[in-house]
Amino acid sequence: MKPKLLFWIDQGLFHYGLAKFIQENLDCQMYSIFEVTENEKKFFESQQIVNFEKSWFFHDNILKQNSALDLEYLEKIEKKYNLDLQLIVFNDRIFYHFNSYYKFSRNEILCILQDEIKFFESILDEIKPDFLIIFETHQQHNHIFYEICKARGIEIIIPVGSRIGINPKSSLKHGSRWYLSDDTDQCLPLPNENNNSINEIKNNSFTDAKFSHEFQKSTTKYLKAALKYFFTEENNIKTHYSYFGRSKIKVIFKMLHYELRKKYRENFMEKNLNYEINDKLKIVYFPMHQEEERILLIGAPFYTNQFELIRNISNSLPVGYVLAVKDHSVMNVRGWRGVREVKQIMGLPNVIMFHHSVDSTELIKKSKLVISIRGTTSIEAAFYQKPSIVFGKVGMYEISTMTIVDSLKNLPKIIKNSLTQKVNEDEIKKYEKTVYENTFEFPMYQIGNAFEDEFKMGGYYANVKIESEKIIKFLKKYEKELTFLALKHIEKINNHKKILRDSNQN
Repeated sequence: MKPKLLFWIDQGLFHYGLAKFIQENLDCQMYSIFEVTENEKKFFESQQIVNFEKSWFFHDNILKQNSALDLEYLEKIEKKYNLDLQLIVFNDRIFYHFNSYYKFSRNEILCILQDEIKFFESILDEIKPDFLIIFETHQQHNHIFYEICKARGIEIIIPVGSRIGINPKSSLKHGSRWYLSDDTDQCLPLPNENNNSINEIKNNSFTDAKFSHEFQKSTTKYLKAALKYFFTEENNIKTHYSYFGRSKIKVIFKMLHYELRKKYRENFMEKNLNYEINDKLKIVYFPMHQEEERILLIGAPFYTNQFELIRNISNSLPVGYVLAVKDHSVMNVRGWRGVREVKQIMGLPNVIMFHHSVDSTELIKKSKLVISIRGTTSIEAAFYQKPSIVFGKVGMYEISTMTIVDSLKNLPKIIKNSLTQKVNEDEIKKYEKTVYENTFEFPMYQIGNAFEDEFKMGGYYANVKIESEKIIKFLKKYEKELTFLALKHIEKINNHKKILRDSNQN
C-alpha cells in the first residue's frame, strides 16, 4: 500500500522542492497544504512540477465563513488532543505585542483558531495521511496542526539541527549537521554504546557547492523591495489575517521609523555597552535570545520577558558574582532591542551588559557558569568545561552538568549547586561522537538563503510571482542536495513502515 505523505509548504518553498525529489524516488501518494502569499498562490494553482493528489491553501479557509464563535467546540478540542490552546495562541507573534499593525480582539483570535482547527480536521479526516512532512513549527497555526497530527498517531518528519559545532578542535560546524525526528530538543539519555542509527549515504559532501548567499544583507535589494512594494498592488491585506492593518502608508511610515530607530539604538549601544571583559570578576554569563523567536514563544512561553528573567537570575546569584548579559547579534534583523529595555538591564545592580560584537566564546571561557533559556550556548559551555542552567530541554542528548530549572523559586539553590559541578571531558567526547554518528551534513540554511536571494530580493519581499522556468532552474541547481535529503526522508519512511510490519506480525 502506498504511503500517504502530507507536506506543509510555506513561503520558503523548501518542502516543495523536497516533495519533487521524494516523488522521483518513492512510490507514494502526496498531498500539500500551502501557506503562501496571493502572488505565490497563482503559481501553485497551476504548477505541474510535483504531482500532488490534492492541495489546499491555508489562508483560503480562515475567516471566510463568518462563523460564530463556538467555545464549546474549542473546549472539546483541548480535551480531545490534550492541548493548551490559549497558551499557544495568545503567545503567537502575530497576536502578541510584536504586531504593531493590527490589534486582534480575543474574539477574533478565537474565531481564527476555530477556523484553523476545523480546516485541519477536515483534511485529516478526508485523506488520513501516514506522514506529515514539515519544518519545525514557528507559529500557533502550524504548531497546533503538528500537535493534532501527533495526537492522531500520524508520523511526523522534521529536519532538526544538531546544535553542535562548539569544540574548536571539532570538524563539526554549528547548523551544518541535521537529523530527522518528530520533535526538537529531545534531550535523550546518552546511549551506553555508540550506535549508528542513521547510516550515512555515500558521497554526501557538499563542499563543492557555492553557498555565498546571506539573509537580508543587501541594501540595494532592500531599496528595490521597497520600491516594488510601493508600486505593486497588495491583496494579502484582505485575504491573510497576518497582513491585517498593513496599509502601504502605514508600512512605509513604519519602515522609515524603523531605520531611524535602529540607528538611534545602534548609536546608544556603541556608546554605552561594555567591550572589555574584566578577568578579576566572577562571571555568570546569560546570552539573550533574539525576539521574536520560536524558542521563546513556543518553546519557553513562560520566559518570554527576558528582562524579568535577567532580574530574577541576578537576584539569585551568590554574593560576589556578577551577571554578564549579551544580546543576540541577529537582533540586527529586528532593528535591535529598545533603548528603554537596555537601560533597564544596565540599571540592575550586579549586571554588566556587553556589546553584541563581544566574542561569546570569550565570555563562556571567562565565566564560572552559563545560564540560557534554551540556547545552544548551554551546550557550548560544556565543551569549555563550564556547567550550565537552562529553562527547557536543549539538544539531542542530556549533559549531566546542564541543569533544567523546574521552578524559579529553586533558582538560587540550582545556581549554587551548578557552580560546584565539574564537566566530565569523557562525557562531552561521547556526546560529540554520538551526535556525529546520528546526524548528517546538510546545508539547510544556505539553500534557504539562496532561495530568498533568488526569488525574494534577499528576503525583503514575500509577495512574489513565481515563474515555472525559474524554479525548475533553481531545483536543478540544488538537485544533489535535495535528492540527498529526500533519500533520508524515504529511509525514515521505510524504517517506520518496517516497524509497523514487525509489530503487526508480533
